[in-house]
Amino acid sequence: MRKIRCDACPVRASSIACDVEAAALGDFAAVGMSAIYRPRQVIFAEGNPATGLYLVCHGRVKLFCSDRFGHEHVLGLLGPTAVFGEFALDDLATHATSAEATVESQVSFLARDRLAEFLERHPPVALRLLAALSERLARTRRQVRDLAFKGAESRLAAWLVELARGNGGVEAGHRVAVPFSRRDIAEMIGVSTETAIRLLGRLQARRAIALEPHAVVIVDPERLLRVARHDDAEP
Repeated sequence: MRKIRCDACPVRASSIACDVEAAALGDFAAVGMSAIYRPRQVIFAEGNPATGLYLVCHGRVKLFCSDRFGHEHVLGLLGPTAVFGEFALDDLATHATSAEATVESQVSFLARDRLAEFLERHPPVALRLLAALSERLARTRRQVRDLAFKGAESRLAAWLVELARGNGGVEAGHRVAVPFSRRDIAEMIGVSTETAIRLLGRLQARRAIALEPHAVVIVDPERLLRVARHDDAEP
């Protein structure tokens, strides 16, 4: 993969930099440093100093924590335009999670001090950054809530609904690309890989979805939504 410049980025229109005028893109690029990461290459580890934010330019990044037995717990799989990391004002702050590339990816590190100066000069970018971080926080809270109050089938259905909404909507016949392994899905909903496979099969047997290689087709959106709300989940 070759690095792609901000002025040639095909996803810039949906990123926090969409309001940056072409003449100022050089200033935005100078905020940090862009790098190419190989699959499974660590971007930062839990406990590392948190000195800025990260922006996924291309590829996919996994956020996760590890328990004392070395088991990974996936907190999110982030695609292009996603912002992650911690914008801490305390020099002693550390990352609460680890991050690694799951495919070859381009990620930009936005250094805290330089980013703060840039945001003062470009308030619209500050607002978009705040919205992106707020959405990230809300999604994490929903994930924690679901783990606490929903069964595994409802968590899977809710995850599929969120994935569909981010890829065109929850409509009958809509084909949703699923660029994740069964293991990734299992870790995101807090079950074993075998359980995730069984639950996907159950949703297909109930005609809520149809499974395809690397994709899911929404067959009955109302049923899928009921399962996601825990109104129609089986024990």
